[in-house]
Amino acid sequence: VVDKLMAVLGQPLVLDGHEILSTVSIGVSRFPQDGDQYDALLRKADTAMYRAKDAGRNTFQLFDERMNAEVSERLQLRHGLAQALERGELTLHYQPQVALEDGRVVGAEALLRWRRPEGLVPPARFIPVAEDSGLILPIGDWVIREACRQLAQWRAQGLVLEGVAVNLSVLQLRRGQVEQVVAQALREHGLPPQCLELELTESMLLHDAETMTARVAALEALGVRLSIDDFGTGYSSLGSLSKMP
Repeated sequence: VVDKLMAVLGQPLVLDGHEILSTVSIGVSRFPQDGDQYDALLRKADTAMYRAKDAGRNTFQLFDERMNAEVSERLQLRHGLAQALERGELTLHYQPQVALEDGRVVGAEALLRWRRPEGLVPPARFIPVAEDSGLILPIGDWVIREACRQLAQWRAQGLVLEGVAVNLSVLQLRRGQVEQVVAQALREHGLPPQCLELELTESMLLHDAETMTARVAALEALGVRLSIDDFGTGYSSLGSLSKMP
């Protein structure tokens, strides 16, 4: 049945003279093994459908009980993240950036960590939850401010570093006020713009390239340094770099 649905829904559509191709993600729950009430079956099919999306879309997933456990964990993580900032559970670890020619530590990259009372939560578990829930916006702003505060403190203590690098989320560029946050953090801690390096992923720049280019240009105008993280993992060519500020 699923194969037939996907074959039909995968047929091209003609809209206003344009041929449109669509794909479909399908979640399946089964009676009676997955439930005997409509609402329960629909909820479980919905859970399976989101798993199909996570699996790359244009596919289907059959519900199993492990999915419920994963959904429950994500809800718990989201609830905990919403309070993590005010509870002081978020912290930054710093990975040194070393000059290959002489081994000097010339900078550091800020890495976000979440320490709950029961221990550290791996970034691979909580970062996607922060992205999906929108919590990455206030968390990302805090990371920028905290990284600038730490760099200013190091400099005041005589540790001369060229700068600190911070990863940006696509939501910060698309929906946030990252330029204002960056400018305020630099001003508040008396740092020159070039000491802050903002890392953007290749996939981030490929998505909605026109909007992203405008936002990146606004950041460049502040004088901060920009770098592309994970370049080559998507579909960019070196020629595409020439289009970015």
